[in-house]
Amino acid sequence: MSTGLARAQIRSRPSAFIGTFVALFFGALVVICCGHLLFAAANADQAPQRYAAVPVLVAADPEADGRPVPDRARVDASLAGRIAALPQVKAAVADTAFPVTVSAGDRAPVVADGRPVSTVRFAATGGDATPPALAAGRLALDAGTARELGVARGATVRVTASEGTASYRLGAVVDSPRPGVWFPDAEAWRMSGHPDRADAVAVLPKAGVPADRLAGQVRKVAGSARVLTSAGDRNAVENPDFSVLQENTIGMFGAMGGLSLYIAIFVVANTMALSISQRQRETALLRGIGARPAQIRRTAAAEASLVAVLAVVVAVVPGYLLARVLFDAMECRHLMPPGSRLEFTWIPVAVAAFAGLLAAVPGSLIASFRAARSRPAQALGEAAVPRRGIGPIRLLAGLAALAGAVVLTITVLAGGGTTANNAAPLVLLLFMVAVSLLGPLLARLATEVLGLPLRLTGVTGELATLNGRARARRLSSAIVPVALVVAFGVTKVGQQTSLSHEARVQSEAALSADRVVQAPGGLPQDLAERAARVPGVAAATGITDLGLLVGPGDKGARPGKDSVQARAFTGAGGQLVRNLDPDVVSGSLSGVRPAGGGAAAGTVAVEQRVADRVDTSVGRPITLWLGDGTRIRPVVAATYKRGTGVGDVLLPWATVAGHLTSPLVDRILVRADGSPSAGLDRGLESAVSGTPGATVQTARAFTRSTEEDREQFAWLEAMALGVITGFAGIAAANTLAMVTFERLREVSMLRLIGMNPRRLRRVVRLEALTVVLAGLGIGMVIALIILRPLVQAATGASFPYLPPALQAVVAAVALVVGLSATMLPLRRLLRVRPTEGVTRRA
Repeated sequence: MSTGLARAQIRSRPSAFIGTFVALFFGALVVICCGHLLFAAANADQAPQRYAAVPVLVAADPEADGRPVPDRARVDASLAGRIAALPQVKAAVADTAFPVTVSAGDRAPVVADGRPVSTVRFAATGGDATPPALAAGRLALDAGTARELGVARGATVRVTASEGTASYRLGAVVDSPRPGVWFPDAEAWRMSGHPDRADAVAVLPKAGVPADRLAGQVRKVAGSARVLTSAGDRNAVENPDFSVLQENTIGMFGAMGGLSLYIAIFVVANTMALSISQRQRETALLRGIGARPAQIRRTAAAEASLVAVLAVVVAVVPGYLLARVLFDAMECRHLMPPGSRLEFTWIPVAVAAFAGLLAAVPGSLIASFRAARSRPAQALGEAAVPRRGIGPIRLLAGLAALAGAVVLTITVLAGGGTTANNAAPLVLLLFMVAVSLLGPLLARLATEVLGLPLRLTGVTGELATLNGRARARRLSSAIVPVALVVAFGVTKVGQQTSLSHEARVQSEAALSADRVVQAPGGLPQDLAERAARVPGVAAATGITDLGLLVGPGDKGARPGKDSVQARAFTGAGGQLVRNLDPDVVSGSLSGVRPAGGGAAAGTVAVEQRVADRVDTSVGRPITLWLGDGTRIRPVVAATYKRGTGVGDVLLPWATVAGHLTSPLVDRILVRADGSPSAGLDRGLESAVSGTPGATVQTARAFTRSTEEDREQFAWLEAMALGVITGFAGIAAANTLAMVTFERLREVSMLRLIGMNPRRLRRVVRLEALTVVLAGLGIGMVIALIILRPLVQAATGASFPYLPPALQAVVAAVALVVGLSATMLPLRRLLRVRPTEGVTRRA
């Protein structure tokens, strides 16, 4: 009976269910889209290329005390000799890679990996090739790089590596699936910066020896190193960036899908409750003819289930097509993991269906609970004159949600880090639940506050104010989605704008240098010394950006959950001060020295918030895990404020040397002594002329180029934000339209008593303006409450930065959505003759 009645109601009054259908449709569409993108990233399968012919690979554990190392963990290079001595082993080759820049003639320089020539044995196409014999001063190139540079065997090329720029003869061309530059073994290991540590050891078996048996023998001598045989594990060693990109992409799509689910459940439940409350009259009549409360609730649940299933079915194809559009756009920008394929799967559809039912059915049951229990006469009365105020249970639930959001803001968000960022959407939704439950009270307050200026507009303003008081419940249903769009959009965008703004402000304030030298693949360390000798240069400092893990200074410390950004510098700390001013709080950068210069593991400078987080200070130790997982305990020589602009830790290059993949510095900061800039530029350009691709920039030009480097990340953020906020915006417009369509009888009665359409439009426009302004105000307050602790924990800034343009766009979008979603339905209502509209529903 309940299902039949539900179908009959949908057929007789489909307009009553359109709003719910739209909310469910777009919620399912976003979930299906994000689900397919998530599966495409999770199922990405990149086969190893260099190690394709290597059945057994020995590599280090990529984690340090349970946390992924920021760079690459390495094994003892001498392990290759011990493995080679095993009877089943044909060869064991220690492998390493380091960035070099190769140039020839006037061709553009090429950045590639430098490697020992012995690794050609397994790196060449087909595997198990004979390495070419290379004398001193000769190298081998892969065929693709040789063609790009326009060189053949015997030609001279220039190579920039850790020891500077030198000329080499091309001794061989290797048919390799990946770009590479091969040097004589001894020279390659010296150039790598870590001659006793290898990225991995490739093990080749003798004929007839299976890989599993070989792996078992290798494990006996491998010690703590991992012995890998699967293609996925070998690819993770060959392409560590693949795992990072895949993990980040899965995390992003998971967050998008999770946020979409949260918003969908919230919006659909709210829409379902509104839809059922708009049909109180029908419910009262059903009660009057003998329908039991359980039948009313079952009918509401059946209606919700039917609409939810229909919405998901209709959303399947558009959801997959949206996923295809986003997938293609991300793949063009190299933002998807290599090997990703977008294929249709029913799992996201099932998740969308479950989420739709989870939102619609409980929402319908809760919304129909009071109407089903009310006496028929009471229900008819409430349908004609909406109840004012809210019940005690709803009030207590709203206050509890508000208290929970405030507590999480103070305790979790203020702590910063990944945990706070992951908790932010939950806190936002708790605030929105509180707003939804306390909505009638907030709507009444908004009406009283905004009613003062509205009355100045005359009779229409007075009527809009009185109507808002009488319809506080309906008004709150319209305010909540507007507040949701504003709060979510401002929180997501405001977090990024605040971080970018603070990074730019702190970087500009900290950069004391006049010139910055850069090159595509990095610069040799000795170039900073040559730049310092240029007339007119007061100080020149090489800078390298790197990641570190940080923990307290006690011996048993474990690393924190998040890695921190650090900068290693060449030369003395006293020279660094002339190029970089991190705004020292205590101690002195002059006291920052490598090991042997005052402490067993040297000294470092630490950003004040990081020092507070790990409970250390000047003169006390701090535990650092370097890029390869090596653990050191330097002493803190200084703390400073501008961590967002200069990195969380400043330490000497000598401390990290040998622990990074690249032995090159990223850039050189140059401070002038006041000499004319033209002479300084000529001197610096002459000093770097022997380094292919090296350029000299002003500090301002360097800052601009740094901003441009964030463009891809900004596109990714905008894409994710656009999908989710677009859904929330559509949901808001949908709810506003539902509230407006419900007013057919009211609009018709006003027209019958003499109000002309023009004045009626003015009244409704003022009411819509009240809704938009209230939603804007509530949404902005919630966003600022959430943003302030997040931004303060991440940057130290006391208040988030919201650009005026962002504020104007948010206000404009809210106004456009609010007014259009109200005025367009009103136009349709005004087409109905008043005498007809009084007796029928929209």
